[in-house]
Amino acid sequence: MKQININQLSGKGLSLTGAIEESGINWNVTTGDSGVLTYDPHLQVNTWKKVNSKKGVYRTDTQEPLGDCIVGHGFELIQNTEAFGIFERILENHNAEFTCGGHFHNGASVFLQCKLPSTPIYQNGDTTNRYLLISQGHTGRQALTMRFTHIRPSCTNTLFAALKSSNYYYSLRHTTNVRNKIEDAIRYMKLGLGHLDTVEKQFNKFTMLNLSDQEQINYLKLCYDVKLDSGMKDFDKWKHIEPIFLDSRGSEYSKGTLWHAYNVCTEFEDHHSRVNRPKGNVMNDTEWGKELPNVRQYRSMFANATVERKAKAFTLANDVVEQRLDLVTGARRAMPITTLVN
Repeated sequence: MKQININQLSGKGLSLTGAIEESGINWNVTTGDSGVLTYDPHLQVNTWKKVNSKKGVYRTDTQEPLGDCIVGHGFELIQNTEAFGIFERILENHNAEFTCGGHFHNGASVFLQCKLPSTPIYQNGDTTNRYLLISQGHTGRQALTMRFTHIRPSCTNTLFAALKSSNYYYSLRHTTNVRNKIEDAIRYMKLGLGHLDTVEKQFNKFTMLNLSDQEQINYLKLCYDVKLDSGMKDFDKWKHIEPIFLDSRGSEYSKGTLWHAYNVCTEFEDHHSRVNRPKGNVMNDTEWGKELPNVRQYRSMFANATVERKAKAFTLANDVVEQRLDLVTGARRAMPITTLVN
């Protein structure tokens, strides 16, 4: 059974209801009793015994159990239409365009993403687009999460910022009081619309800061936890990153700058880093080749290691541009000596 189902949506003018339908997530979930199959040696029969402390989650359209499906009685279901209705409450009159949505593991996890109309253009001519991503799980393993991201159109890199002033996301566990907390989340994410301007100002500084090739390589070493005084043989990912460094997508905007090194890291994470087949995968090489783009897109948005690496890359770049980090020596300063870029 296909584990990942990502749908690219038809574009402008699509309503929230239409986006949910095109994404294939226009269905509900409910719970049923859970049990254990036991064996009676005297009667020599199998018998199902109900487990009162647990319940199972399943889709009402297919009656298929979701994921491991067993949750506690404190787990609160949030239907897809309710979760994604948050888009309209956060964005109100922003005329967002729904771009993609789908589900993973037969619906155990669902997501929907929209593009905001603002498209910042930086001094080097490069651009990014603003997005709001909402996702949730139905099996207790994934919270209801709202996250702002940027995507660089020239290479479709997903850029996760990690400014201390805001992490640009809000996450809610499916507990009995989750609906009360949704109101706090909506208020916080509305403020996040303003924080996007702060991130874009930092991106613009990245584009304006010229670096030598060695400084850019040192930055990439730090992104991957390699000491600056280590030889390149200790930078085991370099053999995969070097071709991107020499000829990255969108390099006409970024060569010789911090913006280039930052996007080399995100391009590697999104498009080139190793992807292992899931355990028990029965797809042949052709089928896996067709599925791989979906797996990469899923990982770029949700995989913790990938998201954290890209957030770390932003934090390091931000420290460089604010003069808290010296890329020649690796030394850190508590406070910048001067303001590098106004």
